[in-house]
Amino acid sequence: MMERETGTTARVLMVLRAVAEMQPEPTMKALADRLNLPPSTMHRLLELLAEHGMVERDESTRTFRPAVEFFRIAALVVNRVSIRMLARPYLQAAARAVDESAYLCVYDANGGRMTFAATATCSHLLDYRVPLDTPFSLVTGASGRSILAWVDKVRQDEIIRSEIAAGELDQAARAQLEEALIEVRARGYAQTFGQRIKGAVGIFAPVFDAAGTVTGSLGFTVPEMRYQAALQQTLVSVALEQAAALSGVLGYTQEPDALKRAGDTT
Repeated sequence: MMERETGTTARVLMVLRAVAEMQPEPTMKALADRLNLPPSTMHRLLELLAEHGMVERDESTRTFRPAVEFFRIAALVVNRVSIRMLARPYLQAAARAVDESAYLCVYDANGGRMTFAATATCSHLLDYRVPLDTPFSLVTGASGRSILAWVDKVRQDEIIRSEIAAGELDQAARAQLEEALIEVRARGYAQTFGQRIKGAVGIFAPVFDAAGTVTGSLGFTVPEMRYQAALQQTLVSVALEQAAALSGVLGYTQEPDALKRAGDTT
């Protein structure tokens, strides 16, 4: 009996995950095909979930989608968990992989700024300690540019104009910045030398939320004296991998074309 209950529990979770992830909204047949379950079993599981308000059926299209109770539970979890907490294992994995300090940056959409929100440190005595929870510009450094490159164009222009008005950027530098942002999107990550911190190399990749909106970045700040060009590919790959993993935890399910080919640093 226990084995049967465990099997049913696992299948219910599989169905919930599939209903949440599949686009467009799946039919019962599409769900059964994806999960390799008999139609009769899928029908029973969907009925069980519907009874508890977890899924609902669109009678006109005969498809299934998350229902009110599913959203209520999800909202409770999201409200209790911060991106800092979610990012911790990915920052630690990034730092372990290359023994360089890894940082999570969070985008403040209202203020058009970013902050370093969390870090996992390396074992080296020589390292940069970036202050946390201090607002920084998005136009300077790989940490900011890896965010700004994916901000929608209207808001991006507003942010750049505000930097010009504040004297942080001039028109000549604006043209260079816009070219650099195009390159960042094409590569899928940003890399800068000594922009935000003198003598430091920054390599950061964007982090996206469930809506596909850029919400921050994850990457490394490495002392130039320790940086070697031969390590670039490894640093880039790890930053991309961990940023994508964190994006997945935040609900992001689709990869932009740029990120699919971002391992190409040529």
